[in-house]
Amino acid sequence: MRARILELSSDIRERMIGVSWHEELPSPTLDELCLLQIPYKDFLGARQMGELVTVHPLAIQVVDIFARLFELSFPIHSMRLMHEFSGDDAASMAANNSSCFNSRRILNSNRISLHALGRAIDINPIQNPVIRDGVVRPDAGKRFCDRTLQEPGMFAGDCPATRAFLDAGWKWGGSWENPKDYHHFFRESE
Repeated sequence: MRARILELSSDIRERMIGVSWHEELPSPTLDELCLLQIPYKDFLGARQMGELVTVHPLAIQVVDIFARLFELSFPIHSMRLMHEFSGDDAASMAANNSSCFNSRRILNSNRISLHALGRAIDINPIQNPVIRDGVVRPDAGKRFCDRTLQEPGMFAGDCPATRAFLDAGWKWGGSWENPKDYHHFFRESE
């Protein structure tokens, strides 16, 4: 099982348009995006193949980061494309889905999310919830607000899984004050 970097098929493009890709938002064109098929280990240690969409310039780097997570046996619950959740970030998070590209605005804002630029990745949102103004999302992540738990699939400040992103020049939302976005990694520029 090896990672693959592919052009978006016509079928995936059709499913994304108006769902996880919106022409009216300042997102990359569909030609500037690519499909990554990425091996990962689930919470039982079984090998799975997941899919992410990102921008071409970051594709190899994302594949390399996930190869490191695989080597570390860092478990991932699910890795499905956002159109399978109707582009609904809350639904994807509630399903503990790991994702990248989703053409959308930041919650309760007019600002464009880095997900809309293919420059942000969310991993295991239940084990790594977002806490904004005391509100935890997804709801099932409440018990994981205790970051001393150190359970499988959780990120911590200097754990090897977090370092896989930081060493590649990405930043972590878990280091923010408010919100604390433990599942969110992002790359502002190439």
